[in-house]
Amino acid sequence: MRDVRETRHQQRRRQGVLPAAERPRRRDGRRGAARRRQRGYLVARGALSRAAVLFDIGDTLVRRPDVGPGRRIADALGLGRDEARTITGWLFREPFASPRALAERLCEAFGLSDRIAEPIGQIWYAQETEPVEVDGATACVAAVRECGARVGVVSNIWAPYEAGFRRACPKIVPLVETWQLSYCAGVAKPDPTLFRAALNALDVASAATIMVGDSLEKDVRPALALGMHAIWVTPHTETTPELDARHDAVRDAADRVRVVADLHAARTAILRFLADGRLV
Repeated sequence: MRDVRETRHQQRRRQGVLPAAERPRRRDGRRGAARRRQRGYLVARGALSRAAVLFDIGDTLVRRPDVGPGRRIADALGLGRDEARTITGWLFREPFASPRALAERLCEAFGLSDRIAEPIGQIWYAQETEPVEVDGATACVAAVRECGARVGVVSNIWAPYEAGFRRACPKIVPLVETWQLSYCAGVAKPDPTLFRAALNALDVASAATIMVGDSLEKDVRPALALGMHAIWVTPHTETTPELDARHDAVRDAADRVRVVADLHAARTAILRFLADGRLV
């Protein structure tokens, strides 16, 4: 019998498994255990056996320009607001491969000359350089993955701005396990298609998922409608009375939504949810 045990020990050693007596012991004691709980390590064995956090991109993980690309293109071409809305819909729902491909579509739709290629190119390449990481973005996403939860991105976006996000947040990119981007899917938020695709790709239940975004209409409400939790990172352009009035719109789901001022507060709320299943 002793020979059998020794043989098993040798086999486990070759597999990289040490006997219990030889395994390194943690020396951080009670403080270390409390710290691990605070950082959400209970997600693996606690209230949530499988959880996920979905992030919006613009004005959530990176700062975006005050004027969107559709309006900027319309202004550059001397077009009106209706045309700007139409262009925005194309940008966020169609995978234009290059500035020239977009310029050709605009020429065909609005009867413009081919001289528009230059201003279109300028706006396209500007969008690749304009995104700037929001303070605390990398730390927030990294904390989610460190806890054992899964990470996805759900965003209304077009190709050059995705490239700009990847440039601005290189440490976030490898942490993202599913990219649900409107211009690739052909649909835009608040359509639930992108949210459902993220849940399916990550194999998580909606009740164990948080959506983090800056838009009440495009991030918070559709997430709540699918049974998810939501963290609303309030836009820096809104005043307190506006926020209070709009928060009234989601009071029926007060136990599943949290309004925060920045990603540092969002991170704290996320870790609490991952640790004990409660957002508020």
